[in-house]
Amino acid sequence: MKQTILLFSLLILATTACRHKNDTQSKAAITIKMDGELEAIEDSVKKGNALALQSQFKRVVYPKGQTQAVNQGIGIDAADDPAIWYNNDKPEESRIIGTDKQAGLGLYNLSGELVHFTPAGRVNNVDLRYDFPIGDRKLAIAAATERNLNAIMLFEVNADSLRLLSEPTQLDSTLIDDAYGCCMYYSKIKDAYYAFVCGKNGTLQQWRLIEDKGQVKLELMRNIQFSSQCEGMVADDEEGILYVAEEGKAIWKMSAEEDASDDKTMLNYSDSLNVHIAYDLEGLDIFYSGNNKGYLIASVQGNFSYAIFEKQGNNKYLGNFVIKSGATIDGAEETDGLAVCNLNLGSQFPNGLLVVQDGFNTENGKDQPQNFKLVDWAEIAKQYDTELCIAPEYKWWKQ
Repeated sequence: MKQTILLFSLLILATTACRHKNDTQSKAAITIKMDGELEAIEDSVKKGNALALQSQFKRVVYPKGQTQAVNQGIGIDAADDPAIWYNNDKPEESRIIGTDKQAGLGLYNLSGELVHFTPAGRVNNVDLRYDFPIGDRKLAIAAATERNLNAIMLFEVNADSLRLLSEPTQLDSTLIDDAYGCCMYYSKIKDAYYAFVCGKNGTLQQWRLIEDKGQVKLELMRNIQFSSQCEGMVADDEEGILYVAEEGKAIWKMSAEEDASDDKTMLNYSDSLNVHIAYDLEGLDIFYSGNNKGYLIASVQGNFSYAIFEKQGNNKYLGNFVIKSGATIDGAEETDGLAVCNLNLGSQFPNGLLVVQDGFNTENGKDQPQNFKLVDWAEIAKQYDTELCIAPEYKWWKQ
């Protein structure tokens, strides 16, 4: 097992180095080509249009911090999706996991400093869950999609490391063409952990995590079909609901249970009938406020904004906000993934934290490699007529 993981790590390092060289040589001014198609970064006309649309929003917040930029060249589309690991023993030493989809996974402290980097290939999306039982231990496990191998990878998360738990689980390329979006789910009904993964072709799969002699394996439970490309996903562990952002259409909700039907319901005001939704719809996450209430946050790339819906009931739409440049830190544009935590993370973020990928990172007016911006949740809450609930003591996951 150890030899297999070592060989895999060496393969990733070699592949990453080769890709980095090729990307550096072939990148255009502000776009790059990957696997025969363009992915963000957007061209200058689209960027200008999005910035013009952004001006319609009156709810404005400013970042309180930012991570180090990814170790890629300017103009390389690399940073993509974050997750937040809560340190139960020392909340102020919680960590941000950020994907560099050219190279691997970064582990950052709340000051934005890189604590650890795991070379893991083209890791696109990442999510985590707590207290997965292995023997007499309970682990925080992160699942991530890796696009070179078209696979799901599982890591043990600690304050200073991300440890690969088992060999990557390769996906059937005839079903999922590109390991793209990813989220995790804990079912109270089944007392089971899952990873959802979707491809660019609209196929989504649900995999169950199974402990086997100290290792963690994945078992395919169901296939779900969407009509077009999806990436952003989040599962509500309280309600057993999966939310999926179909990038050019809307946000959908459906049961997250492995044996449920594939019936889907579209969230009202998450499609083009809402003038504040400008495609693409990307990252999704949930702020839990207790008693099955909370907020679903979605990044809207077409106007560089963030839409908020209630997570309960009919998912009432509450409006969009934008993240603008502050005194020393620039704002966030063209966000792919995002993550939010409702807990007290110490003196820096006592009321919770929102982390978003920044597609156009600048410093003193000069372009920089991409990074992640950190926003105090309290600043977002006070932008709304009815202040969004702050629940720093509510731990929503399995205990």
